[in-house]
Amino acid sequence: MHSISDRPKGLEKAYDKLIEIVSYPLLYKDWIEKIGIECPKGILLYGPPGVGKTFLVSSVARACNAEMFSLSGSEVYGAYMGESEEKLRAKFKQAQEAAVKKDTPVILFMDEIDALTPHRDRAQSHENRVVAQLLTLMDGMESRGRLIIVGATNRPNAIDPALRRPGRFDREISIDAPDVKTRKTLFSTQLSNMPLEDNINSELLASITNGFVAADITALCREASMHAVERANRSSTPDVKVNLSDFKTALGIVRPSMQRGFEVQVEKSNWQDVGGLHEVKKQLKQAVEWPIVHKDSFIRLGLKPPRGILLYGPPGCSKTTLVKVIASSSGAAFLSINGAQLYSPYVGDSEKVVRTTFQKARASAPAIIFLDETEAIVGKRNMGSGGSNSGDSVQERVLSTLLNEMDGVETAESVLVVGATNRPDMLDAALLRPGRFDRLVYVPPPDEEARIEILKIHTRKTPLSDTVDLSSIAKQTNMYTGADLQNVCREAAMMALRDMHTADKVEMVHFEKALKMIPPTITQSMLETYNKKSTRGG
Repeated sequence: MHSISDRPKGLEKAYDKLIEIVSYPLLYKDWIEKIGIECPKGILLYGPPGVGKTFLVSSVARACNAEMFSLSGSEVYGAYMGESEEKLRAKFKQAQEAAVKKDTPVILFMDEIDALTPHRDRAQSHENRVVAQLLTLMDGMESRGRLIIVGATNRPNAIDPALRRPGRFDREISIDAPDVKTRKTLFSTQLSNMPLEDNINSELLASITNGFVAADITALCREASMHAVERANRSSTPDVKVNLSDFKTALGIVRPSMQRGFEVQVEKSNWQDVGGLHEVKKQLKQAVEWPIVHKDSFIRLGLKPPRGILLYGPPGCSKTTLVKVIASSSGAAFLSINGAQLYSPYVGDSEKVVRTTFQKARASAPAIIFLDETEAIVGKRNMGSGGSNSGDSVQERVLSTLLNEMDGVETAESVLVVGATNRPDMLDAALLRPGRFDRLVYVPPPDEEARIEILKIHTRKTPLSDTVDLSSIAKQTNMYTGADLQNVCREAAMMALRDMHTADKVEMVHFEKALKMIPPTITQSMLETYNKKSTRGG
């Protein structure tokens, strides 16, 4: 009936499960009657948007020579009372008549079934009637084995639970986001008809497209081809070939649809863009890059990667910059939660944002979830308040959700939670225990050697006079953070511009003036507070 070559690339497991249910009642009809079992009536396909659910059903229908009837919410819902139910009955009758007449399977496909049959607790009266009608029709189905109901959704929990019991939708097939191996297969299929330069291969593209589903990969290849055509048109080249720069440009346009609304665009940076902090960088590389790069070694030694890392230290000491470097260098999907997007006037919305972020991270693992200003998102619970303050109660509910989700990260593959805070004393003790934030990493203010590195980084593009001595500036800037030093470099360049609009170099005198204007942000008492806390994190 079908061959292995017919299987859609990247959907082989789901294809095999679906074709088994559709074709077995006809292939093994005598055995099924002899055993006296009833064949499945319905299958629910669920997975992220763009993963290939609709394409999978049409592929199975072609492979089995099945007649396919499609049903959508726009077809069913009518303006008059009872019209929607009548249309639903007519479609079922049409499918059942086809199943009786033909000796091939008949598939009744309901795409976006969550819109057709929403949860009755949250639905309107006419939607409730459609759900009740569909339940009745599925219970009274004849031609069992020949007529299969297939529903597809990316929101399985929005469907009424009465539909999801055995006897209605007997099987539920999950179609997950493609992993590296599947993405490589999808890219191989897409690239087979494209003229490529030698530096392009599907393995490379698969490694840099974490979180992309099949529709995203198709869109990425299309955008890269369009850019190649534009490039060839500008240079008047007759021969058009897609190169790596075309795909890099396309990656700036096409983002993973699964992460839309949660992903953070970070500028490309590497570990050399952060001055000093060698011990901190080493700990972060071990926690973030090693579980991805040396995955086989971790499995062989029975090691579990850390679930969470908390970066804490004085403001301006490159905590957020370090996280940006992690995001751009690890190749993992990067999602962020901050207080501004989290808090909502509606009860339950804040917890929903946390849950949705973790779901998307698990689906596109390996992934990093970044909690910036962690103390503002989940502060310390007040034992004596009794939850009287509404603001505190929201924060407590968000904290409870975050704790539950971080405990559930153990079952996910390569999901790391990274927090950054300058007030570790305001965090709840439940967050800081091993198993949640496993590692507390103190990010100290830069020492003299690190300050020289930071000054070199921030004056990289600034023309300096021979009189400028960065090591002398570093000696004078004790207690200055990385952000302070960046401000000094910027202010010195502004001083040069104020002195002379045609200035082409920054002099030492400009740095000396800038140092007098910009004091350090760290005090000795602040450092002593962090040093006490760092005895555990170090």
